[in-house]
Amino acid sequence: MTYVVTENCINCKYQDCVTVCPVDCFYEGENFLVIHPEECIDCGVCEPECPADAIRADTEPGLEPWLAINAKYADIWPNITEIGRVPPDAEEWNGKPGKAGLLITGAAPAEPHAQKPIYEPGEMPGDAAVEHYEVDGATVPFPEAKDPAKMVRLDPLDTEESDGFEVDGLRVNN
Repeated sequence: MTYVVTENCINCKYQDCVTVCPVDCFYEGENFLVIHPEECIDCGVCEPECPADAIRADTEPGLEPWLAINAKYADIWPNITEIGRVPPDAEEWNGKPGKAGLLITGAAPAEPHAQKPIYEPGEMPGDAAVEHYEVDGATVPFPEAKDPAKMVRLDPLDTEESDGFEVDGLRVNN
């Protein structure tokens, strides 16, 4: 027997379950978590921790499709062992029926929910007159600063600058 993450996790992805798992058998997709059925030891500590009530024992009827989804994507998605970013609208999605079509698999994203705009490097959409950065070809606007005095400025790495330090290919200036 194993535990299975079911439909209500989609777009909720609270991750409280991840921190209590003694064998680290949770894997994370863009809007869903899965449990690796071969790693799960059937301890059951994750089930009561899920605020979305999305974790079930695989012995419950009708969970075969979700068991297959968990097994497939546990072999593809990265393993997680602590709480990461919870979607800001998770509470709005909690309990909504019919979310299965919104599952973003990474292998074949649902349309149009998972599609991000792709631009050529240096291009920017005409309606976005804000400063931005690019990630994998997608233009992402800079977030509004709550306290500009506490902001750290990240500039593209310039190997000729001597002050500051490098973080993931960006130069943090002192």
